[in-house]
Amino acid sequence: SSDVCFSDLQIVDEMPVEELIGFGMDFGFSNDPTTLVAVHRKGDMLYAREVFYEKGLTTQDIIRKLELLNIGKTTEIWADSAEPRLIEEIYRSGWNIKPVKKGPDSIRFGISVLHNFGLCVDRKSQNLINELYSYEWATDKYGIQLDKPQGGLDHAIDALRYLAMSRLSIKQQNKGKYTLSFK
Repeated sequence: SSDVCFSDLQIVDEMPVEELIGFGMDFGFSNDPTTLVAVHRKGDMLYAREVFYEKGLTTQDIIRKLELLNIGKTTEIWADSAEPRLIEEIYRSGWNIKPVKKGPDSIRFGISVLHNFGLCVDRKSQNLINELYSYEWATDKYGIQLDKPQGGLDHAIDALRYLAMSRLSIKQQNKGKYTLSFK
């Protein structure tokens, strides 16, 4: 329908191996899954792959999965800032995980960043595909489209959005290119 946030989605069989930008992670536990999504970039196309999507994961479970999946220790993982303890525990275990700065407008902002690219999703990423196909803009009681999506089924999308906001916005890209860092 016209209310879908991502209408020009492409499902692909191959992910480009090069140009891994990083990962997005959204935390869940009882009702919601913890999700990890990998994002590669090739020109103005993004390639997203669901790495895991699972309920009931403790911090140790997540760390074990990162180890088993051979996730690089230097690759950036952008995660939900609402769980600082989880982020700190994963960070202390050696991964390059960072909290996402979420402003009041971060959902719409994240979607707008993603809209600057073509979006391809790995065919095996079933949960991410299901979420993207059902992710619609909310409407008010008169049927007027609001500029925020309906919440709910958006756990893998949130992970994707965190990565996009943190690494793919014009501001972030410019920061990487032109400013000197004195860290």
